[in-house]
Order: sequence, then C-alpha cells, then structure tokens
Amino acid sequence: MISCFIICCKDKPGLSFREKTKKEETVIPDKIQPQIAFSKTSHSFGKIHKTKSDTIVVDFVFTNIGENPLIIKKVDVSCSCLSANYSKYPIKKDSIGFIRVAVNPTLLNGSFNKSVFVTSNSMNEVDLLKVKGTVY
Repeated sequence: MISCFIICCKDKPGLSFREKTKKEETVIPDKIQPQIAFSKTSHSFGKIHKTKSDTIVVDFVFTNIGENPLIIKKVDVSCSCLSANYSKYPIKKDSIGFIRVAVNPTLLNGSFNKSVFVTSNSMNEVDLLKVKGTVY
C-alpha cells in the first residue's frame, strides 16, 4: 500500500499529499461572471420638508455587463426610515434592472446619510448605495 501511495504521488510532482486531497473550487472567469454596473451609487434629495413630504423615492438603475444572468439576492437598508424594492428576476447580459429606495422623512430630523446594501451573484457580491438629504 505504501508503494501505491508513492506511485500516486509521482503523478503530479511538487504537490504534497494534502494539496492533492483538497477539494478543487470552481472559479468562474471574470468576463463571464455577472457584473453589476450602476448608473449612479448615491443620491442627494436636498432639502425635504418634514410635514409636506410623503415618502420620497429614487431608482438606482443598473446594467448587467457580465455574460451570465445577474440575480439580486437581497437588499438591506441601514435604517427603518428606508425601504427598498428591486428587480426580482434574473437580469440577462446587457439588460437593466433597478433598486427602488423609499425614504420616510417623518422618521428623520436634520441631515441624513443612509446606506443600502445590495447582495447579488455579481463579482462584488455586495454593492453599497447611499442616499442623503436634510429634513427640516
């Protein structure tokens, strides 16, 4: 049995037994992996009147510039004053999708700078979007 091990190890010189037994991971080359490209990653609402403004909305539009379909897995917001909706279907190569962020100004006072975290199967895995403004 030892001689068999020695013969097997000769198949790939320079590799240790541990390296040979590691499970190989499948790596998708960069150009075929989904890639999300936002037209913008931040938005300023400027001054917002607290009592005269209902929920205000901005759409962050993106394009899949990769070869494989892009899937938004989830969108998390940094504050209960934000909510988000997004394209829930696979985005094909060169197609567009959206992340719609709604801000409830009645839950804010003064300046705000909030984050939206977009988790997808793209190269970055998590992309950061920002919304800011001033509630008076």
